[in-house]
Amino acid sequence: MIRRSPVLAMLVALAACNSTPGDLTRVPFSVGGVARDGGGPLSFTTPLGWQVTLEQAKIVLGPFYFNVQPPQTATLRSGLVIYQVTSQVVVDPLDPLLYAVDGGGDGITGRAVAVEIGLLPPDPTQTLENQNLLDQSSAFLSGSASRGLDGGVQLVPFEGFITINESLANNQNPLPALQRVNGAACDLAFTTAPSAAQLRVDPTHWFDSADFSSLSPPITDGGPYSWTLRSTFHAEVLDGIYSQDGVYLFELADAGSLTQ
Repeated sequence: MIRRSPVLAMLVALAACNSTPGDLTRVPFSVGGVARDGGGPLSFTTPLGWQVTLEQAKIVLGPFYFNVQPPQTATLRSGLVIYQVTSQVVVDPLDPLLYAVDGGGDGITGRAVAVEIGLLPPDPTQTLENQNLLDQSSAFLSGSASRGLDGGVQLVPFEGFITINESLANNQNPLPALQRVNGAACDLAFTTAPSAAQLRVDPTHWFDSADFSSLSPPITDGGPYSWTLRSTFHAEVLDGIYSQDGVYLFELADAGSLTQ
């Protein structure tokens, strides 16, 4: 069963006694990868000129808090949260199918312009397969990248994890602030009419500033290149995961009319 945050519980109480605009609403929520014909590896070119084929990817997202204004940098759940999905989900951004999130979301009517998204390790509600794969990480990436060089091509097979833990935190950036996308852009008008919300995750922008030439060579011949938690590459990909535009694509439409 979906759990209400203290913030939304207060809003619901206020709405019930007509102390704030907005009617109570419950909206189904589903998640999926890039909308395309068929799944499988995803190929694209980065702004730095790398030809990337992403062969596997997983990212842990949630909970989700939909806000009427972008969240403040140093404050969790700031402003007015009008809709929430308290469940955590593991999204395969290479799978174009949409999967319903148990319990959906609830809140009050109004227009949301930003979504705060948790970036945490998988919790016990996730499958054992995903818990074993991701462990204490928030994302897994595997594929290959290539770029033309004078006299040849640089080919970099890669595989590794994106992890957000205490080693990345400091007084200016505490761990709870790092473990979230701080206000992914959206424009969703929640009403009392039957509707359905969806999120599609586009992983191509995770690599916008990633330089694959900085990766550590494989220990064994033919193995994938990888990276450490405090490497430049990890920071570059994490910066892409934090992106507020282009990665997390939210849509709200009449129930049953969203792209499957």
